[in-house]
Amino acid sequence: KQWYQRRVRGTLQHEALVLGVSFSEESNLITVCCDDKQTKLWDLRTFENVMNLDGHTNSVTCCSQNHFTLATGSLDKTIRVSDLRNGNILLQLTGHTSAISSVDISTDGFKLCSGSWDKTVRVWDIHAGTYRTQGPKVMYEHEGCVSACKFVVDNQKIISSGFDKTVIIWDALATKKRHQIRAHASWINDIAMTSDGRWLLSCSKDRTIRMWNVKNADKMPVVLHNKLSMGYKFQECSDCQRTFKVEKRDLIEVGEEFTKCVYCRMPERSYHRLSHQDLGMEANETDHELLQMDKNDAAPETAVSA
Repeated sequence: KQWYQRRVRGTLQHEALVLGVSFSEESNLITVCCDDKQTKLWDLRTFENVMNLDGHTNSVTCCSQNHFTLATGSLDKTIRVSDLRNGNILLQLTGHTSAISSVDISTDGFKLCSGSWDKTVRVWDIHAGTYRTQGPKVMYEHEGCVSACKFVVDNQKIISSGFDKTVIIWDALATKKRHQIRAHASWINDIAMTSDGRWLLSCSKDRTIRMWNVKNADKMPVVLHNKLSMGYKFQECSDCQRTFKVEKRDLIEVGEEFTKCVYCRMPERSYHRLSHQDLGMEANETDHELLQMDKNDAAPETAVSA
């Protein structure tokens, strides 16, 4: 108790249930999302309530700050982007078909990602405003409600988690799934990434916190096992001895198992056969690992958990 009392600098008292909080060093403001449809701004130095933002028609569930820009999401299925210097509303984003569970503004302030109970993660270009004519980029891979989504520090990737017990790492530019981690025994409540982009943490209703080295995500046993379970088979080419991937549907359509990779199956040309080097291909260590797993039918290793 004494340790706790020495480190508490102040208490921000609220009458309604607090659902989310965010902080920006540039603005020295703490943003608090409340169940009473309000977003409250507190001065970090004086712990005074300096502003209350209205506008949502239902509980405010999440918020994200970047410098003096604030994004809030709500059970009313909308996202509001406001200017913290004067409280003015800058944008109102609509499109989700269920409650907003998470929002995050990229570190450069150009994009915003949002997660929803409608099982989607959406990426909005709030700098150029292309969503007005083209709509946001929508990513559908989650099979359950999305609980959290965040940009990785370099803004090249997005991480998301859901009630489907999975963590997905997305390519933020191509808005496509790069990796899917399925290892928790129950739904995932939240995720976080270290500042160097190396470690991803996930916390779940299964009472565990798991830590993932996503710098080497391709070599994580749970990722390798997931690729195999998706119907991928890995074969060694009888010509070039490189590992290539064959999907189950390819076997059904062709009616026989491939023994050569796609490059070695190309018809002979008068000049020469295209090689992997000609096409800029290199040996894929991950494919070799998957081939070994397929041969040995090895069970995936357990991820690090706390």
